[in-house]
Amino acid sequence: MQPKPKIAIVGCGAHAQIAHIPIFKKNKDCELVALCDPDVRKIDQLGSKYTIPKKYQDFEAVLEDESIDSLVISTPNYLHAPMAISAMKYGKNILCEFPMATNLNDAKEMAQCAKKTKRKLCLTMNNRFRPDVQTLNDFISTGELGDIYYLKTGWLIGSREWILSPWRMDWLKSGGGAFLCLATTILDIAFLFLKNKTPTTIFGSMHKKESETDVEDTAMCIVNFSDETLLTVEVGWSLIFEKDFLYCNVFGKRGAALLNPLKIQKELHNELFNVTPSIAPRNIYKTIYEQQCNAFLDYIQKGKMPPVTIEEGLLIASITDAFYESAKSHQLVPIPAF
Repeated sequence: MQPKPKIAIVGCGAHAQIAHIPIFKKNKDCELVALCDPDVRKIDQLGSKYTIPKKYQDFEAVLEDESIDSLVISTPNYLHAPMAISAMKYGKNILCEFPMATNLNDAKEMAQCAKKTKRKLCLTMNNRFRPDVQTLNDFISTGELGDIYYLKTGWLIGSREWILSPWRMDWLKSGGGAFLCLATTILDIAFLFLKNKTPTTIFGSMHKKESETDVEDTAMCIVNFSDETLLTVEVGWSLIFEKDFLYCNVFGKRGAALLNPLKIQKELHNELFNVTPSIAPRNIYKTIYEQQCNAFLDYIQKGKMPPVTIEEGLLIASITDAFYESAKSHQLVPIPAF
């Protein structure tokens, strides 16, 4: 019988505490054996709460622990690539939080390291596991809505809803602002629906509410595709708005759909019908992280490919680089190949 993977979670901030730690601890197909964070009080408290035996402040100590074979990297953006690369060189498999890296070159280095070391590198594009996203993707994949020619999508967060960690406002640590941190998720959903379509150019704009800050708090872009499909993305995290608002409007030649809440309409005999299926109510947040955990374990134990490929991660990194080039130059720019 194959031994259970021994997991360490690196970075024990709010996201790890709410999602990764309880989900991996509960999963019977792995052993959560270690936590790593520079805050000793945090790892001591979490280690005691979840009965996790090993607690490290030093990342190098995690790398040198040969009993640990897989890491969940949930650290600030600028640490994703260097930590993942170092860990893969030490023989560890990686589940890395988004964004994959702060720029395309670092993302490419991660992909090359995974190939060279033959380690498993998995990305946490968890919104693909949302029941409504999966349902809508089934409709699109089977051609029910016809060829998709326009997606309008965004993630807008009220300033009272989004509590920024100090590192998110520091360009050197975050690598970018609202676009890098929020649009990564939106682009992942969009390219799930637009699979097999090739993006060619992007025009981006960004805004800083406080001019002296390093990073943008609001951003939007238009992405053009080789077949003239259009994608628009808008994100923001400091809006004077009462709640978090994530949406994706999909328009095809035979129907259309709205995401969150899900509504699907299809044209039949020149009439429009609501064909939205019912979805059993469930805790979406818990569900997507449970499925993400299972997908990672299936990848490292059974070789089953995860729902998000490295190539898709590189595509999103490529678009992100092009966005910042466009927003700074106020020009339409090509999306670089990778």
